[in-house]
Amino acid sequence: FAARVCPSVPVVSLRRPASRNKSVARAVRAHATMPAAVNKDTVAVLFDFDGTLGDTETPAMRVAFWELAPYFPGASAGSLTTETRDTYVRANAGKAFEFMVEVVEEERKAAGLESIEAVRKAGSEDEGVLRVVDDERAKSGLPPLNETRALGKDLLSLQKDETVEALATLAKPCDGVPETLAKLKSLNVPFSIATTSGKPRVPVSVIACDFEMYFPPESIHSGESDFDPPRFKPDPSVYLLAAESTGALPKRSVAVEDSTSGVGSASNAEIGLIVGYVGASHVAPGDKESHAVTLMSGVRAENNRGAEIVITDFTDLIPLVEYFVETNAATPVTFPESLLKRLKAKYYLP
Repeated sequence: FAARVCPSVPVVSLRRPASRNKSVARAVRAHATMPAAVNKDTVAVLFDFDGTLGDTETPAMRVAFWELAPYFPGASAGSLTTETRDTYVRANAGKAFEFMVEVVEEERKAAGLESIEAVRKAGSEDEGVLRVVDDERAKSGLPPLNETRALGKDLLSLQKDETVEALATLAKPCDGVPETLAKLKSLNVPFSIATTSGKPRVPVSVIACDFEMYFPPESIHSGESDFDPPRFKPDPSVYLLAAESTGALPKRSVAVEDSTSGVGSASNAEIGLIVGYVGASHVAPGDKESHAVTLMSGVRAENNRGAEIVITDFTDLIPLVEYFVETNAATPVTFPESLLKRLKAKYYLP
């Protein structure tokens, strides 16, 4: 259990200020359009969002933790420490909440415990755990869990709504992202988003990060929302859709990812160059190297192909993209010393 639990940090109230109402409403209007014609000469960049463009993994995982914490088998008020919560964020960043719930349900079943929804319906959570959870939620402006029962929502629906609420205020760009997007635009390199996360969560985060000029609704592609049933990474579908919609062949595209499932998705889609990124706040400084190694391992890819390079400074993406364009998207990608010397910060190679 101690290896699976996460950090407590501010989230946000279910009450929507007028400004946030506007952001959510604008995001809800996001819609898909017909894909652009694919140009065999185009090179495009396809970005994951959470933990890549937006420093959103940590606040989103805070919401998930406080909703799941009462249902971890063996959870107690004393087990909800900063260390165990931080571990949970690192272990689960990039995973769909549905999968996290499935894991907890399987553990509860193995322990002979009732399902999460049965406990929620009966209001039979451990009182000591609820006091800790509610105290932390109160610090973040979220109501006590008992009050959310009146909403009549299952845990998954509650998580989605509270995450949107939180990210409408807490989402911010990862360091170096705004200048990188501006540079790519000046280079006339098209780009779009290929994310597992659903809508309106990502459109709301785009608005909060002030990325609307770069990512209109038709450039936001979601494995959860754009497919029925959803196709979560490492399924390649969202990358294939993003490449087509951005007007590029997958083999002439660059994927930028912070998770093993995302790298696996890009690899399974046969994206030409996969760049890992470990600069967001959910990757602790001391964990960057080990996380980079995992991204390069190809553990979630059918062909075991991982990221070709992992960067710690987002702006180092620019020379990598320029090189990919200069070499006419030649693969497998090699990195000459002259290119590596242009990178400003620490990087990792397989």
